[in-house]
Amino acid sequence: MILKKKDRKKLSEYLLNVEDKLKELKTLNKEIEELITDKAVFEADIESSFEYEEKLNDLKFEIKSKIDNFKIEQQSVTAPPVNIPANNAETKRPATSISLPKLRIPTFSGDASTFLDFINSFSNAIDSNESLNNVEKFIYLKSFLSGEAYKSVSGFSLTEENYKSWIC
Repeated sequence: MILKKKDRKKLSEYLLNVEDKLKELKTLNKEIEELITDKAVFEADIESSFEYEEKLNDLKFEIKSKIDNFKIEQQSVTAPPVNIPANNAETKRPATSISLPKLRIPTFSGDASTFLDFINSFSNAIDSNESLNNVEKFIYLKSFLSGEAYKSVSGFSLTEENYKSWIC
């Protein structure tokens, strides 16, 4: 299906709206999380916020894919013919989008035997996520802790420095 220029413009507008919603979500999360004192409410808020952010990121990816497909279609329409050697049988196809299962990070309670599994999961899913700042990472960290592990960080303020000192 070839998209028209007006369709591409609409998609670009939708993309900007989704990106604005992601920024707004992060801002509101910061404001709300500073006010929540009940751990259960905090964890529920984090979980629902994470799910909403995941949906927005999926939507953003889908819109970008459609815009990229439009660009590819436009290039194929306007590009001059190219001679391809007969021995080049390989064709390149755009990657297809698949739905991956939702990531689950185990809760860490302080049991040393489960720490390695927890820290590997947390590091790969949260700590290495460049779209999150250290305060957001610290919020996630606290939400995945319970028992003695939670007590060890519960008194720390949500700051970049405190996250860096804990995670190192």
